Amino acid sequence: MLLSLSITLIIILSLTSFFHLVQYAYTHHTQNDEDIYIAAKQCTQYTLGCEYLEVGDTFRYMNFDEEETSLQLDQKRLVKKPGFEILLFDIDDISFSIDNDFVYMHITREHQNYTFLLTYATMYQEAEETDENISEIIPES
Repeated sequence: MLLSLSITLIIILSLTSFFHLVQYAYTHHTQNDEDIYIAAKQCTQYTLGCEYLEVGDTFRYMNFDEEETSLQLDQKRLVKKPGFEILLFDIDDISFSIDNDFVYMHITREHQNYTFLLTYATMYQEAEETDENISEIIPES
C-alpha cells in the first residue's frame, strides 16, 4: 500500500513539473514572437502611402496627411513620434533600409533577427510653388 502511494506521488510530481516546463516554454517563446509581428503590422499601416525623409536607425517620413512622423528606438522600445506611441517593448536594436523603393524594418531581440517589408515609399520632395505653376492654375483675364 505504501509502495503504490509513493509510486503514484512520484508520477504526479513528475507530470506536474513536466506540465509547468511545457507551459513556460510555450508561453515564453510564443509571446516574444507574436508582439513583434503585431508591431510590424501597425508600422505597415502607419507608413502606407508615405514619402521618406531619413532612413537608418530612425525612419522619418511624411505621412498621408503631410505630417512629419518617425519610428525609432527609445530605451529598448519601438516608438512612433510625435505623440510617443510605444509599439513594441524589449527590443535590442532596430534599423530601417530601402531597397528599390521598398522600406524594410530590421529588429533584433535576444540575438534573434527579424526583417519586415513595411511599404513602398519614394523620397520626399517639397513642392516648389513658382509663378509659372500659379499662372497655370489661375487663368489670366
